[in-house]
Amino acid sequence: MKTQNITFSFSTPRQYFFSTVILFIFIIILYYIQDIIGYQTVSLILLLIIFLLPLFNFERGPIILSAIISALAWDYYFIPPHFTMHIDKAEDVVTLFMFFIVAVTNGVLTARLKVQKNDMFEKERRLNALYRLLKDLSGGNDLDDILRKSVQNIYKVFGFESVFFSPESQNKLKREPHPASNFKPDDMEWIAAEASFKNKTETGKTTNTVQGTEAMYFPININDSVFCVIGIKINDDIKAGSAEMEFLMSFIREITPFIEKYLNYSKP
Repeated sequence: MKTQNITFSFSTPRQYFFSTVILFIFIIILYYIQDIIGYQTVSLILLLIIFLLPLFNFERGPIILSAIISALAWDYYFIPPHFTMHIDKAEDVVTLFMFFIVAVTNGVLTARLKVQKNDMFEKERRLNALYRLLKDLSGGNDLDDILRKSVQNIYKVFGFESVFFSPESQNKLKREPHPASNFKPDDMEWIAAEASFKNKTETGKTTNTVQGTEAMYFPININDSVFCVIGIKINDDIKAGSAEMEFLMSFIREITPFIEKYLNYSKP
C-alpha cells in the first residue's frame, strides 16, 4: 500500500519471541527489587505489561502466553516461599487465580478492540480514497484527463503502476498503451491484455490465464462490450479474493462510468 500508518507490527512468531523477552527482562528487574516494592506490587506491574502489549499490535496468542508466563513467574519467583509452586496463603492462591483471569481477559479484550479500531480506520481510509477518486474524475475534461487522473489515484492509494489499452475495433486492441500509463508493458503483458480484451475476464497475475506477468489485467465492460483494458502492476502479497483486491476492483468499478462517458469508441 502507498498510504499506510506507521505502527509497531511484527509477524506472529516474532511477537511470541519479543513478548517473552520483554517479560523476562522485567521479571529479572522485579526479582531484584521485590523486597522494596513487595510481591503484590510485582503482580500489578506484570499485569500492566500485559495490558500494554495490544497497544503495540501484539495478537491474542502472544498475550495469552505472556499471561501464563507472568502467572507462573509470579508464583515461582515472588510469592513466598520462593522457588516453588507451593503457596502458603489462601489469599495468594486467590490473587494468583484472579491475576491470570484478569490478565488473559484484559489482554484479549484490548487486542479485540485494537482490531476493531484498525478495521474502522481502514474502512474510513478506503471511503476517503474513493471520495477523492470520484472528486478528481468528476473534474475531468476529456478521456485523456480521466485516464491520467485514474493512473494518479491508483498510484497514490495503492502504490501500483498501471497501463490502459483502448481498442482499435470491436475485436482488436491497440498495441500501444495510452500515454497516461505509467507502466511499460512488454510482449507478455500485451498478450495478457489482449486475452483480457477478447475473453472479457481478468488475466495475468493472480489468475490462471496468461501467468508470469507483472500486472493483472481488467476489462472495462460496458453493455457487454469491452471499452478498454486496464493493467495494474500489483504486489506479490495481493491475493485474489483478498480485501485489498476487492478494494482495488471497487476502484476500477468507480472509474468505469467516467471512461464510458468520455471514450470516443462506439460499438459497430
